[in-house]
Amino acid sequence: MRFRVLGALEAWSGQTRISFGGPREQRVLALLLLEANRTVSLSHLVDALWDEKPPATAGKQIRNAVSRLRSALVAGPGETGHIAAVGDTGYRMAVGDGALDAVEFDRQVVSAESARVAGDLAECAELLGRALDLWRGPALAGLSGRVIEARAAAWNERRLAVQETWTDHQLALGRHTEVVAPLSAIVAEHPLREKPVSQLMLALHRGGRQSEALAVFHGLRTRLADDMGLDVPPALDQLHQRILANDPAVAAPEKQRATETGTTGAPVRVPRQLPAASRHFTGRRRQLKLLDELLDHAVQFGGTAVISAIDGTAGIGKTTLAIHWAQRNAERFPDGQLHVNLRGFAPGARPVAPVEAIRGFLDALGVPAESVPEELDARAALYRTLLAGRRVLVVLDNARDTDQVRPLLPGSTSCAVVITSRNQLTGLIAAEGATPVTLDLLSPAESLDLLARRLGPERTAAEPGAAAELVELCARLPLALSIAAARALVSPRLSLADLVTALRDVRHRLDTLDIGDASTDLRAVFSWSYGHLAESTARMFRLLSVHPGPDITVPAAASLTGVPAAEARRALYDLTRAHLVMEHIPGRFTFHDLLRAYAGELSGTHDSEQERRTALSRVLDHYLHTAHAAARLLSPVPIPLTLGDPDPGAVPETVTDRRQAAEWMDAEEQVLMATVTQADVNGFDVHSDRLGWILMGVSDRRDPNPAAPPDPWGPRRSGVHRGLGTSYAWLVAYPAAITHLEHCAGVYRDLDDSTGVAHTYFGLSSVLEHRGRYQEALEYAEQAAELFDTVGHQHGEARARNAAGWLLGRLGDFPAALTQCQRGLGLYRELGDRLMQAVCLDNLGYAHKGLGNYPEAVDVFERSLELTRELGDTAEQVVTLGLLGDTQHAAGDKAAAARTRRTALTILEGLDPREAAVLREVTHL
Repeated sequence: MRFRVLGALEAWSGQTRISFGGPREQRVLALLLLEANRTVSLSHLVDALWDEKPPATAGKQIRNAVSRLRSALVAGPGETGHIAAVGDTGYRMAVGDGALDAVEFDRQVVSAESARVAGDLAECAELLGRALDLWRGPALAGLSGRVIEARAAAWNERRLAVQETWTDHQLALGRHTEVVAPLSAIVAEHPLREKPVSQLMLALHRGGRQSEALAVFHGLRTRLADDMGLDVPPALDQLHQRILANDPAVAAPEKQRATETGTTGAPVRVPRQLPAASRHFTGRRRQLKLLDELLDHAVQFGGTAVISAIDGTAGIGKTTLAIHWAQRNAERFPDGQLHVNLRGFAPGARPVAPVEAIRGFLDALGVPAESVPEELDARAALYRTLLAGRRVLVVLDNARDTDQVRPLLPGSTSCAVVITSRNQLTGLIAAEGATPVTLDLLSPAESLDLLARRLGPERTAAEPGAAAELVELCARLPLALSIAAARALVSPRLSLADLVTALRDVRHRLDTLDIGDASTDLRAVFSWSYGHLAESTARMFRLLSVHPGPDITVPAAASLTGVPAAEARRALYDLTRAHLVMEHIPGRFTFHDLLRAYAGELSGTHDSEQERRTALSRVLDHYLHTAHAAARLLSPVPIPLTLGDPDPGAVPETVTDRRQAAEWMDAEEQVLMATVTQADVNGFDVHSDRLGWILMGVSDRRDPNPAAPPDPWGPRRSGVHRGLGTSYAWLVAYPAAITHLEHCAGVYRDLDDSTGVAHTYFGLSSVLEHRGRYQEALEYAEQAAELFDTVGHQHGEARARNAAGWLLGRLGDFPAALTQCQRGLGLYRELGDRLMQAVCLDNLGYAHKGLGNYPEAVDVFERSLELTRELGDTAEQVVTLGLLGDTQHAAGDKAAAARTRRTALTILEGLDPREAAVLREVTHL
């Protein structure tokens, strides 16, 4: 039994055509055949047969239709045409080999592609022709229904794509006369489809029918202008001009080669220039998949030549990836593979000029020396002519820039080009449609795999800890990992732990990775990129080694270097294009530790110690003054801390509102922690002390106001430890935070500085609360409150009493919690701090709820909401609404609780959609 869907639906048994019922049965059969040998659910059949709302009897009607089909087809289990029920949920139709024309069509197309990959273009065209011969008209002609019509349209589009591919091959084989008739029919049916129009023009021109080819063009131009108000696509206009000029580039293949090379049909040589692939290649699965998909898409749908631009920093493995992929896909380019090292970044060598590179390609293609033109444009034209219609892979390695690459691009859609460069070839991406393939550092797992491949899995397994640290010390840079592995291989007695010990010394890390080979020396490899930088950009790169890290923004970089923000932005983006830094988060730039070490060496050589210290002072001023401005905005009470003017050239950022201040603090938290340490280590004690105070003040975002520090600034070490304690708390490094804060408290006690002790106790309370150690946190909060009371520090006492009330509530002592919260609320009212009154009211309401005083709790929460709505603090409103909703639910008023939670959810969706999604899932709203 045989079935046909590539045309009107038909079923045949031998030479007899089977009748199988009315429209419903035909549509059910069509749907089962489109999913041959796969289960089709009953619900899918219902949706497909009834575009609108199906009747209540839809399932029964389909079962009846299946029953009638079974009677008509008369096929036993497993035989072609048998419709098997799959439980109560669907049906599956058995179709054997060669029994369905659509399956046969796919098989022929796959076989054709295999023939093309093997280099047999004639066989490929023959197989595609057989596939097209299976069609008798539009797929499933005469059948209606939204689902069936959509599936039929997809098949019809597939037929056109295969028809266009077959035509391309026929034209490449010189069979232009054979394609005129089918192309004329396609153009008549699809008059605005660009590809068949261009193919028909080319076929007519090659057949000596130039006037007809031009008439086809003019007909399309008229239709586009009259019907759609559009111009002819540029590619078609270019073909039109070439036909008018009788350009050899659009002549039949045999005439092209004879005209341009002076030969008489002699075969062009097939070059095989790819270097050997690395035996130790690992990782890069995403990039390999992308390159494969680009090539597959071009094969299936045609279009422009595939151009892939692989970019990344020095030593990242661009060439290794390009050659690995090229070798893996070499058989898909039976007409040859061309390769050239353009030496865009190479020691002691000038970049290869395009005219030289093309000369090498023409030599490889067998063009006699006397037939090679002297001028670049003429050489490029000959090069493109020889590659026209041929499946050739071109690998352009180590390119300097777009201008070096552009003349080397083939014009044929049958070719593919892979380019590697340290620069981002944005011009090529914009103008030629190249696809960027950017390489980042290897993942830890990929890095360990690379080490194991080079050293042997036994050696890395014997020292797993050392191997993991070695990966990080080499910054997960493939070249550095390969050098480290080479050192370990040539010195078998050198353990990985010994190598790690040597690499830990940042000052000599690049020395340890120097194995005496200029081509792999990291300094030399990095220098090839650095040497191409403008002086202002090179200075930026060097001074980035002074920055505390781990990343930097444009404003901070401007302060670091003492230049305007626009100049700093240009320098950072130039460094990004050269892959000497990376923009790992929009607006934030970083580089790996080996580049930092290299930048530090260069700065030590080119910049004086005074220049380096001045740059560090500027950037420390930048962070100190901006953090101070942010903290003042976050606190409703003025901060009694006065800063002098920043250093000349340091331009702190402008922070205008509370949200912006909080966002800046969040974004810079890791940098601020590193800044405290950097300032301390380099003797900038005032910066470390004052920034430490500020960080301590903003550790509780609800009240980011610190008290005035002692004047003079007191013992510097206490400020450093307190700042580090807060910074570590920000980064959830709680044990380190506790250590620093306890040390700080001891220093303040020795100095008999009760205010300092109180602040530090409050910091310890906050950290211990985050650790879940509520009883210890409570003890510190209560001690802090008493100390603040003793020294008359109202704001500090209010903060501490509010915190103590919250902690007592967490511990279940709600009466004591009420007392502390009420005392804190009274202090905040005296201070006029409305935001913290709202926060304190929340904690007071929480205590009332714990005691079962639901009406009192609801009243307190509503008073808190009044305050936060007046202040416009939507974030605090969400907190209060959540507590109010919980209280209403506990009181049994579930409708009110739902309304309150929906209000909170609406506000939260505007602040943080991800948190809103979590809340929605938890509350089932």
